[in-house]
Amino acid sequence: MSKRQHQPISIERLFHQKQFAKIEQPLQQRVQLQQLGGEILARYKLQQCRIVNMRQGVAIIEAPSSAWLTRLKQFRFDLLSELRKAIPGVVSLELKINPELKNIKPEAEEKSTGKRQLSTQAAKHITELAKHVPDELREKLEKLAALSGES
Repeated sequence: MSKRQHQPISIERLFHQKQFAKIEQPLQQRVQLQQLGGEILARYKLQQCRIVNMRQGVAIIEAPSSAWLTRLKQFRFDLLSELRKAIPGVVSLELKINPELKNIKPEAEEKSTGKRQLSTQAAKHITELAKHVPDELREKLEKLAALSGES
């Protein structure tokens, strides 16, 4: 009896095999479809929806709720024409509800969390104003003017 020898195969060699090429091409098409679809859906303020797949010329779009599905139906023909311009193979749209999309939050832009600075000129105006108001308000305005750091 001969023993089998299992030697490691390099990753480059694996990726050049025909089996992976068959998987890679549809995967790249799907990624391209999702990117184009995301751009098109964003134009119609439908960021919560997404284009999932395309089978036999039918683009499948998922919505998180029936309300979003109704909105998708309103733009159905516009979306179809824009998708046809981008991807000529699109024949029709299939719209579905996927409640799991509610849990996926769109990427928000990072907001600056730095403290705001009060200009020295604004602080001077506030201190001048504080001289002519009641004591309670005067204290609060002086605290506000102190935020400038140079008053």
